[in-house]
Amino acid sequence: MATESGDKPTLHHLSNSQSQTILWLLEELEIPYNLNLVEREKNRAPESLKKTHPLGKSPQLTTASGRIIVERSAITAYLIETYDSAGKFKVSGSDEAHDTWREQELVGFAEASFNLTALTAMMFYYTKVLSPFFIRPLVSAVSAMMHVGYLDKELDAQLKYMNGLLEGQEFFMSNGNPTRVDFIMLFFVQTVHQSKVVNISPYPNVKAWHDRCVDRPAWKRSIEKGNGYWLGL
Repeated sequence: MATESGDKPTLHHLSNSQSQTILWLLEELEIPYNLNLVEREKNRAPESLKKTHPLGKSPQLTTASGRIIVERSAITAYLIETYDSAGKFKVSGSDEAHDTWREQELVGFAEASFNLTALTAMMFYYTKVLSPFFIRPLVSAVSAMMHVGYLDKELDAQLKYMNGLLEGQEFFMSNGNPTRVDFIMLFFVQTVHQSKVVNISPYPNVKAWHDRCVDRPAWKRSIEKGNGYWLGL
């Protein structure tokens, strides 16, 4: 664990969590930062994280001035606005498809619409897999009804939408580097992809985008510096 310094931001980073994408962004920015590695306790965030924020969740960013920022949308906005002086990870603003309002719209889609569907699918998947064997058939039947009646159609519609957004470009709002949308979206896609709740191969642009993100040197460095990242069972 690195010690804190007044002239650098500090990321309080929980293993196997969405904090990994903030660590990725820090590596992309190539700025000095401190890294406080936090391990899960019984697969939960430890009480120690409540010392820096009452919710006790991760990621948490302590700014160079000592302010605590939580929630990835706020942290990514702060880091890019504060440290991306060259504009590598900012939207171009060249048209309505690449302006800040579109960026905020897609961040909202990722955090609200897609996250809710992915989280519901994950909840039913884990309930089915981890339930005692004598009630598993009942739980599996309920899960199947939810998938047929709602989840499969909703996930398909949302992934097709994302696949269309990526047509002809490498990232959601850029052909050169990821923007806030990519830093936010990757975790939600990986929750259903790594757990095999959803096969993203039928959405080739989404699959290529995912592989492109995790093939970036900064992502690989973030994995090396972190303390574990796996979202499946």
